[in-house]
Amino acid sequence: MRPPNLPTDYLDAMYRHWDDAELLWGQVPRRFANADQLYGLAAECGLKAIMTKFVNNFFDHSLGMPSDRDDRVHIDGTWNRYRIYSQGGVAPRYALPPIDNPFVQWQIADRYANQGNFRYARVREHRSGCLAIKKLVDQAKAQRHLP
Repeated sequence: MRPPNLPTDYLDAMYRHWDDAELLWGQVPRRFANADQLYGLAAECGLKAIMTKFVNNFFDHSLGMPSDRDDRVHIDGTWNRYRIYSQGGVAPRYALPPIDNPFVQWQIADRYANQGNFRYARVREHRSGCLAIKKLVDQAKAQRHLP
C-alpha cells in the first residue's frame, strides 16, 4: 500500500532547497550539478508560494498541485506563468525583475546529466534568478502576505 502524500508547502520547500543549494554552491570542490537543480526547485517553489496566495484557485488541495495543467510545470515554465499572472494585476508589487527568464536552459531532467556538464556561469545565472525570487518571497513575508 502506498503511503499518503505529505501536504504541499511551497514556502518551506523554497527555503529548504535554497539552503541546501547554498551549501553545495559553497563547498570545495563546488557541487554545481546538484546546486543547479536545487536553485531551480527553490525558485519554482518560491513563485508557486506567491501564486498560491494571490491567484484565485491556483492550488487544488484535493489534488495536491496547481489546478491548471499549464501551471504544473517546473521553473523553466513557472517563470513565464508567473509573469502572465503578475501582468494581470495579481500581486504587482511582487513582479519579477525585468530580465529574460534565467531558467530557460534549466530542466528537471538535468538531474540525470553528467555533473561535468554543469559550469560556473550556468549555475551562477540560476542562482541569481533564484535569489531574485527569494527576495520577492522575503518581501511578501515581511509584509505578512506569506506566513
